[in-house]
Amino acid sequence: MIRTFSNEDRDETIDKMGEATYDLLVVGGGVTGAGIALDACIRGLKTLLVDQQDFASGASKNWSNLFHAEIQHMHHLEMKMYNDLFKQRLILKENAPHLIKQTELILPTYKTGLFTKSFRSKLLDRLTEMAFKEKRKHITKKELAKLEPALSLKHAKHASLYKEFLIDESRLAIDLLKESVKRGLDALNYMKVESFLYENDKISGALVVDQNKNEVHKVTAKHVVNASGTMVDSLRVQDRSLTNIVIDSVEDYFFTVPRDRMPVHHAMYIETEQHQLVSLVPYRQSIIVGHSVQKQNERTSNKELLDLLNRTFSEHPLEDDDIEASWVVKRPYPIDKKKKHHEYKRQEWIESPSGLLSVVCGQHTFYRSVAEQVVDRICKQLHHKRNCQTDTVTISGGYVGGLDDFLFYKKKRTEEGLQYGLTEYEANQLIDRYGSNIGQLYVRLRTFGKQAKMFGLSPAIFAELLYCIEEESILSPVDFLVQRTGYLYMDKALTMTVKEPIFRYMRDRLNWTEEQELRFREKLESEITQAYET
Repeated sequence: MIRTFSNEDRDETIDKMGEATYDLLVVGGGVTGAGIALDACIRGLKTLLVDQQDFASGASKNWSNLFHAEIQHMHHLEMKMYNDLFKQRLILKENAPHLIKQTELILPTYKTGLFTKSFRSKLLDRLTEMAFKEKRKHITKKELAKLEPALSLKHAKHASLYKEFLIDESRLAIDLLKESVKRGLDALNYMKVESFLYENDKISGALVVDQNKNEVHKVTAKHVVNASGTMVDSLRVQDRSLTNIVIDSVEDYFFTVPRDRMPVHHAMYIETEQHQLVSLVPYRQSIIVGHSVQKQNERTSNKELLDLLNRTFSEHPLEDDDIEASWVVKRPYPIDKKKKHHEYKRQEWIESPSGLLSVVCGQHTFYRSVAEQVVDRICKQLHHKRNCQTDTVTISGGYVGGLDDFLFYKKKRTEEGLQYGLTEYEANQLIDRYGSNIGQLYVRLRTFGKQAKMFGLSPAIFAELLYCIEEESILSPVDFLVQRTGYLYMDKALTMTVKEPIFRYMRDRLNWTEEQELRFREKLESEITQAYET
């Protein structure tokens, strides 16, 4: 099998990096950085991307982003901006259909609260009509009781039903990178930019530290893009180019509870006493409870959220032990300190006197649009006349014929998975995660399935681990359990069962030193502790 994106080839990529002069160095391996890299590679720019952690480990570490997530910050809505959002969403549905899950969103209407305000409800209706060419469906109290039997209707008046989509942002970042690597990108995780290099006061590259071996390497590049998310300003400080435009962040708090403890069948929003919105998303075998705040002191505690859920749902009262995993995602956004109330923006790119381009994209649906603007700018400076083509470029895993054809593709591939001994749930989960790359997992399942027991793993998990080592550049067990699969958050029992066999296999296969083994052990235990201690 040809390996296109593996850390087993890391030394070769590092050697190549030291010898080359790149047109573009991208710092940051989330959705924004990966989108810029793909656009640049398609236009023929020699591009390197580095990230000081694993790919998709920052703001892109989001496993269930709702289309209507923006209603949590309703006062920031701008209709012109959302026209572009809907256009980008349609493109994404065609280019990466395996990462878009269609569902329904229920908004219960109560006697008091956000959704009794005509402005907000009409605005949401308008957004939905713009996005999906259809209006909301009004649901009576009786119909709501049939759709969500566990929902307490003591204060509810009725509800609205909207078409909704979930986006797997972690997988989007990984698949963008895989497609970019196929098109010539050099990409390395665990590479920290220690300092920038300059020539005649213009940025000309960077010194990067290999976090895996603690070695320093020089990178020469004509242009540098800083797409490091919440770390954008720290690199701007290095560049001595910090201005009145600074980066703040929204903190998204999540925890999961088992579906059998909270029988919710639709995505929905409920409201706290402080009129803050809490999202509930059925995902795999869990319900993801999400809560976003701009200031940490505004956060509603897990105990308060459990009390809210117990008041909202009349059956199955939840207790602390029902929270299986919790995590935090920080999403950056730029603010202008000179403007009143620190004007809130969803996207921004800032060019410093040295030529450093710093990019922030708080809503990842805009990633392609932001990438187009940034690469247009770079191509103009390089006198490189090639236009953006990413609106028609299928992303790795998306070669199934678009969203409408994905359901047929999934059914066919699920039947194939059953022949290899997978359950229907296992096959569906793998196809949703890897899309048209599922054939490569099936090859590994067929070839190495019998060896899985030797390493204490099921054939499905072993095939997935092999694929992620050989095709998705994982370096540690956390990379596999969090950024590539989400198992650590979505399946606690499975994670606790497979973490040791995965650790041992990766240790032996990747020939870790004692120092690396200790570091990866500490990292794994730290992630587990943070996720499972509520």
